[in-house]
Amino acid sequence: MDTDRSLRQRLQATVLEANTPAGKAYNAVIFGSILLSVLALLLEPDPLGNSALRQTNVLWIDLVQNLCLAVFAADFVLHLALVQKPRRYLFSFTGLIDASAVLFFFVPQVRSELLLWVFKFGRILRVFKLLKFIDEARVLVRALRGSARTIGVFLFFVFLLQVVLGYSIFVIESARPDSQFQTVASGVYWAIVTMTTVGYGDVVPQTELGRLLASVVMMLGFGIIAIPTGILTVSGVRHHKLRGVELTCSSCGRQGHRKDALHCDVCGASLPSRA
Repeated sequence: MDTDRSLRQRLQATVLEANTPAGKAYNAVIFGSILLSVLALLLEPDPLGNSALRQTNVLWIDLVQNLCLAVFAADFVLHLALVQKPRRYLFSFTGLIDASAVLFFFVPQVRSELLLWVFKFGRILRVFKLLKFIDEARVLVRALRGSARTIGVFLFFVFLLQVVLGYSIFVIESARPDSQFQTVASGVYWAIVTMTTVGYGDVVPQTELGRLLASVVMMLGFGIIAIPTGILTVSGVRHHKLRGVELTCSSCGRQGHRKDALHCDVCGASLPSRA
């Protein structure tokens, strides 16, 4: 019994803890496997499973994919076995990404056209496993989470502004017989393209008043693009100051909690003592 408990503790220190020597080595293996898997996906001549191209598949790509599948499957099973609450881990963001990294390897076995396209797209989700190894990614996620309400209100205001501007350009330009603004929707589309400074040029105002409005929309675009950046920066700085020693949740495996945190950001389990 003591031997089993000791083995479990050693495995937890390796798989769940990022600060131990064994944990760092384990993470290095997972990190390298992710990079190899993505590289193989980029170089695969038949990423969509077309039978005509399947014959030209390079042997080493299949070997790398199978090796990465074995590593990801072992990592997923170990996490399920070692965390205190496997169900919470399974339905957390980290758990879903880990599961998808294994599940989406079996795209060729899917026969439903709809599911096949979903699985084909899902194969690229393995890239998100890299986020577990980037501390700044966790800071960005916390910044987005902390400023979600503010950004949501801002985006709703922008949406209302786009509708007003789209309707305005439609009213201004619709009097011309050769107007490209046949509906309010086309006006809203133009407002979005113009405000984001994309400027496709497929729909353009012809009247002087319409061009004046276009100039105003372009100038508004600079400020509107900058505002979310400022919101995220302030939130990111605030969360960065709260970061302390890296704590790992033994329930779901989430790492990098702020220094004043008592519970996991993902599953709510109690965090280990910092003493």
